[in-house]
Amino acid sequence: MKIFDTHAHYDDEQFDEDREEILGKMQDAGIAVRPFLEITFPQLASRINYRNHRKITVIDGKIGYIGGMNIADRYVEGTKWGTWRDTHLRIEGPAVRGLQLLFAVDWSYECKEVLSDSRFFPPVADKGKSGIQIAPGGPIGEWSNIAMLFLKAITNAKKNVYIQTPYFLPTESLVKALQTAALAKVDVRLMIPERSDSTVLRFASFSYITEMLRAGVKVYFYQPGILHSKTIIIDDELCSVGSTNFDFRSFEHNFEANAFIYDREVNSEMKRIFLEDQQQCRRIIQHYWRHRPLYQKGIESIMRLLSPVL
Repeated sequence: MKIFDTHAHYDDEQFDEDREEILGKMQDAGIAVRPFLEITFPQLASRINYRNHRKITVIDGKIGYIGGMNIADRYVEGTKWGTWRDTHLRIEGPAVRGLQLLFAVDWSYECKEVLSDSRFFPPVADKGKSGIQIAPGGPIGEWSNIAMLFLKAITNAKKNVYIQTPYFLPTESLVKALQTAALAKVDVRLMIPERSDSTVLRFASFSYITEMLRAGVKVYFYQPGILHSKTIIIDDELCSVGSTNFDFRSFEHNFEANAFIYDREVNSEMKRIFLEDQQQCRRIIQHYWRHRPLYQKGIESIMRLLSPVL
């Protein structure tokens, strides 16, 4: 019988109520499973802000998956009021080493075990012609890597910027970058869910819509259910898929990971998927948005004040 060397690293704050049963089954099956920044007393834990939001799977050191998908029943069953729409990539070739390294570093930090031998980092041949950059993000460095990559990509855009995100709480620099691009006649489109799994984040996201519309950004509300996809498509050659939401928490507090792909064919396919999703959206028109209920505007204003800490 072949023995598989399996490691699973989960975020302690995001686990559901069946934690003990699920972990017990995994451990009984021989899986080495560990929490990231284990929380004993959530009410007192200062580390609760620093969560591992990465969604990485690496198989045999040769196949990698990265994107926005968690391991949860809702991806199969949906929710009581709609589907759960997400985007994940399968990667092969040398870029998989970047994913494996991210997992190994997280595992080493938490478990004091180094995963460095050839079982985890086997020789990997080139595959395909896409240029892929694995970008980590987290609160431990001086710079917000992924936010800065987004900013650079948006400011350099000449044709289009298409964004999908479940939560839209951008930094001031990203707000200005999107507005500047739209005012320069770049086709800027923002897609967020009309309904959210967080009422607070829903109204906080809505608080940014007016200033996007004023600059000419096209805003779309996804209708069938939750849009949990985190993607950005720039012009004809660059796109990014990963765990990073377009919000303060992902940019400044969470440990994140995104793949930046430099390839016209992949960009074209991502654009096709975006436009397909757009067919299931309601476009927000500035005139009608201006006349939304006063109580909603009030809630949005309060949530906007809290957005840096949400």
